[in-house]
Parts: sequence; C-alpha cells; structure tokens
Amino acid sequence: MDSRIVNEKAEGYRDRVLRLNPSLIDELGLIKRGIHLKIDEFFVSCFPFDLSLGKASLLASLSQKEIDFFRNLAKRPHKLNLNFKVPSASKPITFFVLSDIVDFRKPNADSPYCFIDVAFRETPFALKEILVTWFVQSDEGEAFFADPTDLAVPLERLGDFFAHPHVALLKDGAAADRLRILSMSKRAIRVFGEYSGPPPEKGEILDFEAPAAEGAVPIRGGCVEFTTSAELPGFAWIGVELAYNSYLIARFMRLFVAKRTGVSI
Repeated sequence: MDSRIVNEKAEGYRDRVLRLNPSLIDELGLIKRGIHLKIDEFFVSCFPFDLSLGKASLLASLSQKEIDFFRNLAKRPHKLNLNFKVPSASKPITFFVLSDIVDFRKPNADSPYCFIDVAFRETPFALKEILVTWFVQSDEGEAFFADPTDLAVPLERLGDFFAHPHVALLKDGAAADRLRILSMSKRAIRVFGEYSGPPPEKGEILDFEAPAAEGAVPIRGGCVEFTTSAELPGFAWIGVELAYNSYLIARFMRLFVAKRTGVSI
C-alpha cells in the first residue's frame, strides 16, 4: 500500500483497538515467540492483549515486587520488540516501537499475570501498514457480510477454508467432536454427526472449532436447527446462522469477489 495512503488512513484508524485472539494473531501474522519489552537493560517477555496504532496493553508475568521495581524505571521510554510474517517478505520482519509505560495493572493480586499499558512515541511504518491493511480489509469484509446476498460454497471448495470438512462443537455437557459440514454459505452452516448431551435451544449461541493450516478456527452463530432421527439414534443435524467471522469472510471474498472481478484479494 502506498505510504501516503497508509499515513492518511492511519489517522482515521488511530483510536481503533484490536483485542487479539488466536485467529486474529494468525491473520495479522504476529509471531508470538520473541516479543518482549526492554526496560533499561531488562527484557520482559510479554504479548499484546490489546493493540492499536498508538498504544498497546501487554500481558506479562510479573510479581508485585517486580512491578514495584519496574515502576521506578518507567519514566524513560523503552523498546517494545515485535515480529511479524508479512506476504511481501520471505523472512519475518522485526522492529522496535519506542514506548512510554503508562501503567502496570494487576487485576487479580493472586494471579502471576499483569498488564503493562504502553503508549507509542512514534509508530513504525511497518506496524502502520500491517494494522491499516487489516482495518481496511476488515471494513470491506463487514460490508461484504452485511450485503443480504447469500453465497454458498461448493463442497469441493471447503478445502479453501478448512483442513478437513469437520468441526467440533464446544458446548458444556455436550459431546460432538466430529460433525461433518453438509453445507456452508456466507450466512449459515449445517453439520451432521454423533451428538450426545442436552440439545441446544433455538437461538442459542453455539461455538465450534474447525481445523485449518493456521490452527483452530473459531466459528460462532445462533442455532436455527437441531434435528434427530429415530433411524439414526445418537446422530443430529445442526444448523447455525453465522456471526461475522473475519477469517471466513476473507476466504469468501477470495472465492467469490476475486472470481467476479479478476482482482486478487
């Protein structure tokens, strides 16, 4: 993306904050290993919990004694080391973000974990480009999802989405670890397989995990169907109206938008 466009869009996205989860970490290309905050000569291993163009909340494991020690060093700027995989580079890129420590927060005194809130003195262009690109694609994806036109995925193209056409239901008291995908569209998914436990109610929010090269992909949606059959005891059909999912929508756009326009997304 052109640097002028990146800088212009960065101003509009400055207050937008990402709450990182495993799926989003993979989408951004963030490499977990090696992330640290260098406070003077000390290296504190951490990981961004919240990330934006101007600040971050870093999750670290520190005792109260360590927090008190680092508070005394917090008046000076320190360096946050980040590593990303980007499509334009054959090797991961690494850069430092000069940061001011705003606060140390320990929500639970009995927990070893705390948050280190930092504000960036200057956001490196590489980080701007990564986040702006994601924000732009996310906005385009939400607009694509909001379009009422539904689009069904041919079953032979499920490999564009998942490592194999099965999902696992994550529901307390229920066991359904290998549900086969019978159909999937931009707005719905229908699965079938062995099921035990209390049936979901209509409208209940259900969570699934699907296997992909990037790791487990979370899928969420409201239950619209739960059907059993006397001929197939212990098996069920489950239909779900999908919530917006950036991972799925990005692949829907590659499959359908690129096909229609001839543009690679």
